Amino acid sequence: MGSAWRLLLGDRLILWGKNDIPSRLMTVFQEEEKYMKVDWAQKVDRINGIPESQEIPPELQEFQVWDGYDEDGVDRFGYRSTVATVVTRLRLMGFTPEASRRSMAETRRSRLKDEGQPEGILLVSSARGAPEAPHQMSCEQVIDTGLAAHIKSFDQYGPRGAHLNAIEEACLEELDSYLEFNADDPRLFLAALLHGQESHIGTTMDLSDLLAGGYCSSHEDMSAQAVRELNAMTASTGPIIVITEGKFDAQVIPRALRLVRPEIAGYFKFWDLENIKAAGGTDQVVKNMKSFAAAGVMNRVIGILDNDTAGRQAERQLASASLPDHYGVCRLPDLVYAQSYPTLGPSGASTDDVTGRACSVEFYFGQDCLIGPDGKPVPVRWKSHIEPMNDYQGELINKPHVQGRIKEMLREAEAGEKALGSEWDPMRRLAETLISLAEPKPE
Repeated sequence: MGSAWRLLLGDRLILWGKNDIPSRLMTVFQEEEKYMKVDWAQKVDRINGIPESQEIPPELQEFQVWDGYDEDGVDRFGYRSTVATVVTRLRLMGFTPEASRRSMAETRRSRLKDEGQPEGILLVSSARGAPEAPHQMSCEQVIDTGLAAHIKSFDQYGPRGAHLNAIEEACLEELDSYLEFNADDPRLFLAALLHGQESHIGTTMDLSDLLAGGYCSSHEDMSAQAVRELNAMTASTGPIIVITEGKFDAQVIPRALRLVRPEIAGYFKFWDLENIKAAGGTDQVVKNMKSFAAAGVMNRVIGILDNDTAGRQAERQLASASLPDHYGVCRLPDLVYAQSYPTLGPSGASTDDVTGRACSVEFYFGQDCLIGPDGKPVPVRWKSHIEPMNDYQGELINKPHVQGRIKEMLREAEAGEKALGSEWDPMRRLAETLISLAEPKPE
């Protein structure tokens, strides 16, 4: 019979397979989402690790490796997440629900065209053996109805005999036909299935049968292993490379991302300027983005620029660089408290709008981090004039002090000593920007 894996939406089976770890589907889970019955899993691991030539130890001889599913069917070994998290991860890998459903509809439309059949007609049989009658239905409607019927027709073990009307049956047959010839990557089908599902519903990858069959061990990080296996085969599962202007940016933004959006942070890989001894600055972001494109790097690549005058200039340069569609560029978001901020210039102290003129990453951890040793906001000093932008470039006069406060803020949050309040909103907005840039461009 073989050993099976099962993917469930709530308590309904939606995808399944046998005798292999579903690597592509495992990329939507992370190791911290693993669950298991520890005693059972450890005993299974011990038995599976015993060579066939050796006897099973006495203490394990009475143990039944597999005696059927538990009452709820999925509480022995696997991974659990939610619809919201899985959909977000699928989007980051390029599988949006909308695009997936559209792709499936286009596949049906192309097949009907090749067969000389009208695309707006579905052939429906009212009873087994009865002649099929034409029913007006667009390709999109056929796919949507078929996906709903697919979910409706199963419980946690398989087909449950749910009553489907003739149209649902016909649409489900069309869907089965699609799956038969387009099963290379089940993530596309999963994304389409999850469209419109309530965000809090659980998604469970039950691997109990595969563990019992010796296809894996309970201590393996199968989600990370799946990503490693697929990295060489497809860019969509590779990490999203993020290039920042400076070393401090590359240090603190990933930490902040893990705090404000932990469920997707692992999909972004920040270029480590410090360890590779690379130069920083806006010029380097421009050069690196162009170099990556010229080298044909297939990963999605995102450049983050400061929200200052140099950043605006670099953004303009990259906009005219004809980068690939899977490359994106953004400046750090605008801040309300940057619209009236203390500055120092040739005419002395003043208050100016430093948005797009002086906002480096140090501005994006709340106003408290910008308070100097004197209890006042650390001012911005106007420096060089950038001729192409006809504007001055500004910089905080005491960055090391502000950076120290940011590091302490990160430490407190990572240690759970302080809740994530509104001061983290700029980083939340940056996370949403990164997610948006990582998603595939609409067709």
